[in-house]
Amino acid sequence: MMNNRNRSRDVSSEDSNRSSHKQTSSQNKRQQLSTVFNKTADVDDPPFSRLFLLIPKAMSEDELRNAFQIHGTIQDIHMVRDRRSQESKGIAYIKYEKASAAARAMEEMNGTIISPHVRPLKAIISSSRREGSVRDPDEHEKMLRLFVVIPKHMTKDDLRKVFQKYGSIINIKVIVDKLTGENKGFAYISFSKASEAAYALEECDPSYKPKFAEPFSSKRHRDNEDALPSSASIYGAVSPPYRQKMSSGKQHPSPSSNSNDHRPSPPPLLPLPTRSLSNNDSNQSSTLSPVSNSYHLLEINNERRLIVRCGMTITNYHISKLFDLVPNMEECSPLTINTFNEHYFIVRYKTCQFATYAREKLHAFQFPDGEILSVQYYDEKIVNDLIHQSQNGKYGDTSGIGQLIHQMSNLQGSQEEYVDYCNIPLPSKQKYASFDAPVAKTLQIMPQRPVSEDYIRDVFNRFGNLIDVRMVNPQLCYVMFSDERSADTAMETMNGQEIALVRIRIIESDKSVDSTTASVMEEAFRINQRKSRKARNDVAVQGTNDSSILSKVSMVKLGYFEDLFLREFVDKDVRRSPSINRGYYIRMKALEYALNTFYSVYDQMEVQIVNLGAGFDATWFRLDEERKQRTHFIDIDFPEVMQRKLALIEVRSRLHEQFEPMHTFSSLDNFAVTNEKYSLIGVDMRDSLTLNTLLQSVKVDETKPTLLISEVVLTYMGRSSCNRVIQWILDFFQECILCTYEQILPDDGFGQVMVAHFAKLGSPLKCIHQYPTSESQVQRYTHLGFDLSFCVNMHDFYRNYLSSDEHDRIETLEPFDEIEEWQSKCAHYILLFGLRTSSNISKQWFEQMTNDCKSIIHSKKDTVISNNNLIDEQFKVDTQFEVYPTTMTYAQRFGHQSMLINEKYVWTIGGFGTVDGRHRRLKTIEVLNIDNGHIQRLDNHLLGECVFHTCQASDNLILAFFGRKSPGILNSCTSIDIDSLQTLNFNEDEKILRRWRHCSCYIKQTDKIIIFGGKINMSKSTNDTLCLQSNGELIPSQFSQIKPTNRNSARLNTYKHFAVLTGGLLENEEPTNEIWLLDTSQEIMTWTLFQTNGTIIPRYSHSADIIDDTLWLLGGINALERRPPGLCKINLLTGDAIEYTIPTMCVEHPIILYNHQTVLLNKTTFLILGGGGNCFSFGALINQPMILKFDHLVN
Repeated sequence: MMNNRNRSRDVSSEDSNRSSHKQTSSQNKRQQLSTVFNKTADVDDPPFSRLFLLIPKAMSEDELRNAFQIHGTIQDIHMVRDRRSQESKGIAYIKYEKASAAARAMEEMNGTIISPHVRPLKAIISSSRREGSVRDPDEHEKMLRLFVVIPKHMTKDDLRKVFQKYGSIINIKVIVDKLTGENKGFAYISFSKASEAAYALEECDPSYKPKFAEPFSSKRHRDNEDALPSSASIYGAVSPPYRQKMSSGKQHPSPSSNSNDHRPSPPPLLPLPTRSLSNNDSNQSSTLSPVSNSYHLLEINNERRLIVRCGMTITNYHISKLFDLVPNMEECSPLTINTFNEHYFIVRYKTCQFATYAREKLHAFQFPDGEILSVQYYDEKIVNDLIHQSQNGKYGDTSGIGQLIHQMSNLQGSQEEYVDYCNIPLPSKQKYASFDAPVAKTLQIMPQRPVSEDYIRDVFNRFGNLIDVRMVNPQLCYVMFSDERSADTAMETMNGQEIALVRIRIIESDKSVDSTTASVMEEAFRINQRKSRKARNDVAVQGTNDSSILSKVSMVKLGYFEDLFLREFVDKDVRRSPSINRGYYIRMKALEYALNTFYSVYDQMEVQIVNLGAGFDATWFRLDEERKQRTHFIDIDFPEVMQRKLALIEVRSRLHEQFEPMHTFSSLDNFAVTNEKYSLIGVDMRDSLTLNTLLQSVKVDETKPTLLISEVVLTYMGRSSCNRVIQWILDFFQECILCTYEQILPDDGFGQVMVAHFAKLGSPLKCIHQYPTSESQVQRYTHLGFDLSFCVNMHDFYRNYLSSDEHDRIETLEPFDEIEEWQSKCAHYILLFGLRTSSNISKQWFEQMTNDCKSIIHSKKDTVISNNNLIDEQFKVDTQFEVYPTTMTYAQRFGHQSMLINEKYVWTIGGFGTVDGRHRRLKTIEVLNIDNGHIQRLDNHLLGECVFHTCQASDNLILAFFGRKSPGILNSCTSIDIDSLQTLNFNEDEKILRRWRHCSCYIKQTDKIIIFGGKINMSKSTNDTLCLQSNGELIPSQFSQIKPTNRNSARLNTYKHFAVLTGGLLENEEPTNEIWLLDTSQEIMTWTLFQTNGTIIPRYSHSADIIDDTLWLLGGINALERRPPGLCKINLLTGDAIEYTIPTMCVEHPIILYNHQTVLLNKTTFLILGGGGNCFSFGALINQPMILKFDHLVN
């Protein structure tokens, strides 16, 4: 691999004289690509010192220099030219020595005409060449505000005196503390001109440390941006070089592609009308297109706002995300109007052009399906009237408001719009008629030459009540309407007009539609109705790539997995939580295992790897040279994703050194780029015909052994689409292995949070409910045609395949104490294989995986076999959780302690929960009165933060034992006076082993407190036992040599004079179902293993209670089970045990029963408080207080 020093040597003058034709050709190609990208890697110093110019193509560099050098010292002028003809493209860059000179030139030269040319210049500030073509004229607004550091005694007036000499100051804002009102030591200064702000930045005292400040945006918009960063913020604005090649031969955009492209490119700068819209010139201005006319009206009023009307199901979040697809949206806010079935929103963009573009793209857009968005230009008077009349109750329904919106529409002009493929203005898009609606009239369309069906469908849909369009042959098409008037209007308007430069003739058709045609139309209509929904889903699915690549980079950066190339695909680093890092680590290890097994089985053979939904995956780049030489690696994803990936490859030297495209193929918006060893294909893989064409164009061999990888891809498709893709794989490749990494188990609490998370993102898991288990997944693959299928979940993969040394290495990378979350995540993901190979290959692969992973499930010829010893002996009982009524939120935390005091009050202490919207360790004590549900919060105490501690009540004290503040800081023991809330630390002897995730109980018969086990550091548990007096003083004690092994997250209860230990997580991170009894009545306290009859599911982080002679275990976690542990009843006299299933929902809310607390309200009712936790990257779930009645299980 070429390092930077060698690379710089490559482009030196010395090497340029080498005779090698191959190297010279490579250099020329890189220089051409550098020209195409406008040196995207350059960043100007100082910032904002470069101008981006749109100039007449005939203008020379000398003319440009003479016109602009009067504004300041010019360092460089770059004219963008066609790389073949060397003719000017009408684009130039001017680099000034100072930003103030560039800003002054922009202000004075934008819109001017330089004789003898007649076209006005367009001048825009560009902080680097890569941003030139996508920036808008108002981008210089970010130069109007300065951020300055000031002495804390300085006031606004002081600042104004200092900075007013540089220009006209619009506003000064000194930042002060909201509580104390004290100056924080920094301020913002807004100038009227960018050149004045830049001049102030350059000339003021350096002690102010001035910087340009971003324009102010609302908190709502900032929060939205933080929640889901746009791809532009992560990857920068880069465009692939082949884009120009493909677009040059394509005269007309496809309407279907436009409707599916919900992340439009920034709009071109709309030309200003040559005449103003005055009364005298109104007749001449009518020749302007609606787009230009609308833009001019907006520019005159300096209006950048839109008003959006939609259904009640749409929230501000949805509208914000939808309209943010058009760049430079600044704010989206709801309009407070009292209506019954509609919502209104105001959307503001940075410039008029982007507002116009958003309106043209999103007006009459179906969102959601069956509802039409109304997007109109903002008018202050109409909106004020609308709000006023709504508040006065004039409109009991929405008809009056609709009239006002219609009035607003009329003020802005006709709803007709021009499209590129039609020669006359057309109405806005309309909703389709029902596919089973009776056909009122059919029109026969006869174009002079073939015309795309998409164009015809888009044109005639605009007249309303369109059922469907059917192409009989290239020059005959039938268009069916459910309303005669719509058909007549369409025929009258379009007969003799042009679509895609082809004149069409229309006559009324009396042709009847047969049943076959009707079924085709029905299916076509269903597809069309799903089109907009699928397009939105596709964009959301593409967004999962952006999120996952950042998480992978976070994991790689911390040393979990070695990949030198992933980081090249992002422009910024993020630090994910330890659980997310681990989750992506196991994902990468699983796919690496699949890759290594494939190369091992097909040793020394020519092979192919097809990466479905590849996103920014860097697998090919990190292959060693031997594997690269015998592999054709193909990445496939949506065209938009692969465009961005290819663009990043071109501008990242480390990537570009390994891949230089040799051939490019295109089909409409789809494309393929290859160097014969590595290919990138941009296509929707559901389009099998286009996919086949592009695969053949890059010379994919159907006969070679092929590994196909689906890394959380197929699950985003509907079952029929997914199965068709799998069937296409089996039809296309003769010898193939499909490797799938995706989710299972959607029905438990964790699974419900996971499913809801992806649904909220707009990328639902569409197959998970049809194939919810490992067994159903392997059966599915063999049913679809694979000879053999097998899978392993990530929990088994981690504990069986990865070595103990690797486990230890992972433990040392960063503090981690979310074991329940980690094991739950692993249990909900599988690595699934479908094989259609020779029997020898299948046997070899199966034996290797069985040996490596041990616990796998496989299927052959519709027979499911499992060597994973799952326990499924829980009895189903009719029991439900009920919400416990309280006067306010209570015990929304986990890892806490709750106890009943004086048989009336439940005290909840410590834990991890939410405060002011932030997750953190808690120190607030909450007290619940179980008689009336009243809650009191106690803050006037000195008890610090504590998690995974234990508490016991003694007289008028609550004794809190150990626990942790953070992963590296452990607590001592603290007593809390119930009346005064005074706290006192005790047992601070260093010889006493501090711990967390331990267990304790108070034994009344012997007046002793027993503490057992717990974690003493991140990787080590203990089996140390402590005995204390009821006041907390340590009692030197002796214990039997036979005792429980090291464990944490177990539970300890009192039974007569025994301490009863149940469950826990052993040091090998596996749960246990052991029950131990500690006899505290003897001088040498003896541990005895309790023998049971029946099933007890191993578990940890559960709750345990003893009622009379019965031990009850509730919840906990066991990642080896199909379902979470339920309720277990154990008779302490006979040892008989029985497991019962429990619901995973409380009313309509999912529940997770681990790290919770239980309080006995009576002998047959549990009060369950808190519990749950973070669910990987899907969000947190913390249980609300609830009760479980089990009186029917007592006997």
